Amino acid sequence: MHPDNLFIPPRRLTREERRQQTDAALRQAAVREFATCGVAGTSAERIAEAAGFTRGAFYANYENKQALLLDLIREKFTAEIKNWLELAESAIGLEDLLVILNDRTRLFDPDGVWPLIAAEINLYAQRDAEFAASYRQYHGQVLDGFERIITKLFWRGGKRPPLPVGELAEAMLTLYRSTRLPVEDTPESHPTFFSPELLIVILRGLIAVAPPADSERADSSGPTAEGEKGKRRAKKTD
Repeated sequence: MHPDNLFIPPRRLTREERRQQTDAALRQAAVREFATCGVAGTSAERIAEAAGFTRGAFYANYENKQALLLDLIREKFTAEIKNWLELAESAIGLEDLLVILNDRTRLFDPDGVWPLIAAEINLYAQRDAEFAASYRQYHGQVLDGFERIITKLFWRGGKRPPLPVGELAEAMLTLYRSTRLPVEDTPESHPTFFSPELLIVILRGLIAVAPPADSERADSSGPTAEGEKGKRRAKKTD
């Protein structure tokens, strides 16, 4: 028999490989459902059905839809914040760095689903006290990462943030959650949305108009995350 006619059956997946495939399908379906239907409108059963499985497959991987939602958004945003922070602490010049961050912002979410999910999870946390505790932990991590990035960018420009860094970081996160809110929606036109690149445009403008950094900061090798957090804690206790 010619070798080309030999049939080699595919390798059977292990139990762990099948579990990973199921989990990946559930996560992809959950992103679509949360973005389309919101947290309240999405159920474990709906996610499982959209992924092509029964509810048993969902509960074999996750305790509930809230646990999956937090895991999804934490994975998506903490990884990207880590990348931004590494870039901010690199030797790349500020202007080139802002161009790179602008490109990353544009490519981070080409389908525009994550601002919707971020807005949904924020609203859901305000309405569900039990979920709010877990959300605050996640939000604190993201906020701390943004504060460190913003602090480093202003320092790289030799500037002092015009507002407390915590307020700037919170404002940027709020703006990000709003980028998929329609700007215009009439019978004659399709809704348009803010571009996520608006975040970098605003950051660039704030750095440009910010006052010069004080001499102490200008003479240092750069702000540290612990140092900045220490200053914020001291202000809160004054």
